[in-house]
Parts: sequence; structure tokens; C-alpha cells
Amino acid sequence: MKGSITFASVLFLFAACAYGQSPTAVPDADSRAVFATVSNWADAIMARDMKSLGNLFADDLVVTTYDGKTRSRAEELKMLEPKENVKTTSIKNVDLRVRVYGRAAVVTALTKMEFVISGKLATTSFRYMAVFVNNSGRWQLAALQTAAPPGP
Repeated sequence: MKGSITFASVLFLFAACAYGQSPTAVPDADSRAVFATVSNWADAIMARDMKSLGNLFADDLVVTTYDGKTRSRAEELKMLEPKENVKTTSIKNVDLRVRVYGRAAVVTALTKMEFVISGKLATTSFRYMAVFVNNSGRWQLAALQTAAPPGP
């Protein structure tokens, strides 16, 4: 019995930390839905699934890149279009945190990506803060700010 309680406690702590909440908080349905949306976003980028990306992006999406430039929804979709010589092979969100505030959610993470570009492996990493909004029961990305990660 004691082993079951310990295992359940560890499982609860892991689940709470995975959703960026304190260990005493249980992730609610909205937090889980946003977390799933972030996972779907990564999957859609890897597959270059333009229909899914279009559904995930709010009509008024604004992306601010680490160099201070901005992109619209249309520009972001154009940038993510499939390219014959580029394949995304891995997207990992580290230190992913989800905080829901009514019909809005703030997501922060360190993202590590791997690509094959013209047959050569390339990697990048960046921190991001994303704002998702709940539009008619569907979480959509409304704003994205990226930044270079600290350190070498």
C-alpha cells in the first residue's frame, strides 16, 4: 500500500510540473487543452500541415522574432510552407509552462529544434512566450514572442 501511495504521489507531482503548475495544483481542463494545442502546433510544424497550422493560428496572429521583426498570420504560414530541401526532424519544448487566465493562456518554453537542410543537420533553440485565446471553444495562437536563449 505504501508503494502505491508513493507512486501516486510521484505521478501527481510529475503531472503538475509538466503543466507548469505548482505541485499542489491539479491541471484543469483548460490547461490540458492548451498543452494539447501546443503539442498539435509542434506536430503541425514538423509535418508542414498547412491546414492544421491555419486552424491553430488566430486571424490576427502577430509573431515578434528575437531580432525585433514582426510577421502576420499570412507571413508566418508562408514561412512554414513545405520546402523540398528542408525537413524538421525534431521539436522539443523544455521547461514548458501553461497559465490560463479565463479565455486567454500564456505559454512559455525553451524550444529545441532540429532540421535537415539540403542534406545537412541544423539545430536551433529559442525561448518563447505565446498567448493563446479561446475562440468558440478552440484554443488558437494569437501572439508569439521569441528570444535567443541565454548562454553559449
